[in-house]
Amino acid sequence: MNYSYITINGERIALKYGMASFRHLADKFVDGISFDGDSLNEIGVSHLIYSGYHNWCLVKIEKPKYTFEDIVDYVEANLTDEKFLEEVKEVVNVWSESQFIKAKLEETEEVSEEPKKKNSRGKK
Repeated sequence: MNYSYITINGERIALKYGMASFRHLADKFVDGISFDGDSLNEIGVSHLIYSGYHNWCLVKIEKPKYTFEDIVDYVEANLTDEKFLEEVKEVVNVWSESQFIKAKLEETEEVSEEPKKKNSRGKK
């Protein structure tokens, strides 16, 4: 299932993970911006939520009510709220289990595992 939900300012919003969300995250999920080591930071969580929300709005042909900035503000304000953190864990789980995301991650891993060509320059 590609769908999840999260509560923002008392409103339950839907998230859908697929091609549009993957494209959004492609240049956002980099170390130092969205990650601290192996863990998503507040910006990474915000990008993950926003990418699903934006994709949902595209699919439903709806204008997004929340901006990325709104999501960041909400995430930062709720980093110590246990209920919110449980919702975030579920969002991360749904995202990571999305068939499209799994396929794209596998493609990325295959490319990074290709053996490097040996350089024969300078050898006779």
